[in-house]
Amino acid sequence: MDIKYKNETKFLGLYFTEDVNWDVQIKHVCNTLDKNYYVIYSHLNITSINTLRSIQFANFHLHLKYGILSWGGDSQSTKVFKLQKKVVRLIRNVKRKTSCRELFRTLNILPVPCVYTMETVYCVKVNNKGLKQNLAIHDYETQHTADFQTQFCTTDIFKKSVINLGTKLYNKLPNYLKNLESLKPFKKQLKVFLLQQTFYSVDEYLCCMQAP
Repeated sequence: MDIKYKNETKFLGLYFTEDVNWDVQIKHVCNTLDKNYYVIYSHLNITSINTLRSIQFANFHLHLKYGILSWGGDSQSTKVFKLQKKVVRLIRNVKRKTSCRELFRTLNILPVPCVYTMETVYCVKVNNKGLKQNLAIHDYETQHTADFQTQFCTTDIFKKSVINLGTKLYNKLPNYLKNLESLKPFKKQLKVFLLQQTFYSVDEYLCCMQAP
């Protein structure tokens, strides 16, 4: 029996391609989110903002978050972000071009880039046994004592990997967050911090968190 060749495959709800391209996955996410946008829209005039927010988390955010560690750093993820802003404007019943930064804060919803940053940073916090901190190299305290050592890389795939990019994102955190050892308080305070900042891209995060 002949087996038909395919350059993409679906595994655990994620679409993988032979060239490690996330266009197919992001297109699938956008299609799913677009359908769930209309679920929220159908409740717009018959329920409260709080209920709409709950529907958003159950029917939209859940799909948005799934697999974001894989595709969230791709440039095409901006398409998902645009759909998210569309939903946030819908919930608050504002005009199409209204800025969403304050809307995200008041609704307590993280923008897509912040969701990706949070999941990536938390992954590094949980799985850091193979990483060395600066304190392992010298025993005197500095501003970057709690930072993890970044690894030299030459390929784009490794540069964009969770472990490499996640380490850079983690190292940019304020020290009060990096010094939290317990995971539950760390994740809670990390969300509060990202919600206050409402970064619109990973580059914005890295730029704003540059050490003075």
